[in-house]
Amino acid sequence: MPPKEDEDLAEQGEAQEVVENVENVEVGHDEEVADEGMKPKTQATQDPTLFSDERGNLKAVNMVCRHPCKIFWFLMIFCFIISFLLQILVFRTAEDGNPFTTPQNEFDLDDIRSIQYDSLRLARDGVQKDRDADNEGALATPKQSEVADLAYWVYEAETDAGVYGTRESIQAMKDAFDIFWTDERFPDWCLLDYRTFLKPNETRKCSTPLTSLSMYYASTWDSVKVDSIIETLKDDDKVATYNTLALCEARGLYCELVPNTTTAEERAFTKELTANISSQVFSWDMRGDLIENITQGTELAAHLLKVDIFKGLVDFGFDKTFSVDNPKSKFSRGIIFWGGPLEGQETNLTADEKEALEEGEDDLRKDFVIDNFLDKMNKQAEEGTHSFINSYYFMIAIIGDVILQIVLQDALLAIFSLGFVFFWLRINTGSWFLAAVGFFEISFSIPIAWFLFSVVFQIQYFATLNSLAIFIVAAIGADDIFIFMDAYKQSRIRDPDNLVDIETRMSWVY
Repeated sequence: MPPKEDEDLAEQGEAQEVVENVENVEVGHDEEVADEGMKPKTQATQDPTLFSDERGNLKAVNMVCRHPCKIFWFLMIFCFIISFLLQILVFRTAEDGNPFTTPQNEFDLDDIRSIQYDSLRLARDGVQKDRDADNEGALATPKQSEVADLAYWVYEAETDAGVYGTRESIQAMKDAFDIFWTDERFPDWCLLDYRTFLKPNETRKCSTPLTSLSMYYASTWDSVKVDSIIETLKDDDKVATYNTLALCEARGLYCELVPNTTTAEERAFTKELTANISSQVFSWDMRGDLIENITQGTELAAHLLKVDIFKGLVDFGFDKTFSVDNPKSKFSRGIIFWGGPLEGQETNLTADEKEALEEGEDDLRKDFVIDNFLDKMNKQAEEGTHSFINSYYFMIAIIGDVILQIVLQDALLAIFSLGFVFFWLRINTGSWFLAAVGFFEISFSIPIAWFLFSVVFQIQYFATLNSLAIFIVAAIGADDIFIFMDAYKQSRIRDPDNLVDIETRMSWVY
């Protein structure tokens, strides 16, 4: 036989002998570990350190290997105690049972906008404090005469026609406001209109929502007069003249700035146009039917944007690209106002008593909205409710509950993810026990981290986005277990010395 073939056979024989020796060591591993009198094959080769012994094994791993049951049950009990303390110290003491921090304006010392906002807030709080002090014992606050909350609707068009392009899309936006506006109980909660005197046996009405829809649902609409206004506003020279004189002639303000060359005809024109526009604007109360000619209404809004003293009536409801040249708005928005106090406020209340009363009314308002309107608001905001627009809402009173509801819904979706992780752990480890312990490690890392964050380090801010950490922890935790098990399996064949005892093998794995 050629020398080359002899060498190959010799090498194969040696390799086979090594594999057999490793397998024999693995089979007899448990018996060797149980035999306390057996000497380790690996002799001391280094000086012990703070973390390792004379054989290079990790001392922490040695302790776990020598007392596995004690350490296992200690960690189990420790995790349950931490979770119980978290429940007592954080969850039960949270406002309204919500452990998450309500979103607020973030502050950045290096951002000029934050500094400006903080200055405004401090000035506003100071003025309000002085007013409260001056008003103690003054006239009573009329029922529902102050803005106590607001419901904010935002709309996005799904078609090129825009949000005001079709009667269907306009009605869809109106449906969102009608959740409150047409409810017979809403007058007991809305911001009442105190701008007019009441007639005998007449009750006050709710203030008109801040929305361009009030124009499309005006109680009266004079198409002839609207056409006349539009034709007048098409003349840019007339618009410029009107903007120059309107504050003085219509509001009695800044008359000293009116040019000396102003003619009587120009003054008369300004007064006439003001009267014509005002006669239409006063009927924008959202209590009528949808106007017949919605294109005319949109055109009027586009031209009113050029008129300084009336542009505020329409620009809030149209996007920044809306104009005479582009009479389409992809977005719109509107606000419906909630009033307070719910009953006439007494004159002898202190600032603290007034604040306590407002907090109590806020809770009542929140419960009223959640019990009667929240499901309808969610239905209106669903993507499939309207094919031509998307609706979004915001309300201060319920924001915390809505966010918590979203988090809980996402948590239910996480159940499937965690279930998949558990069964994949079972497949990878081949053991129900190891899979259960691994899942336990993943699950309890959240309350322990939360306890350290909120109780130990006393960090008050806890955002709802933190709850998404469960997905990151599940991925990293499962990945660690897979790597650990792969390392354990490799320790059998990578180095036979790893099989001297369980401590050496687990130290190599770690």
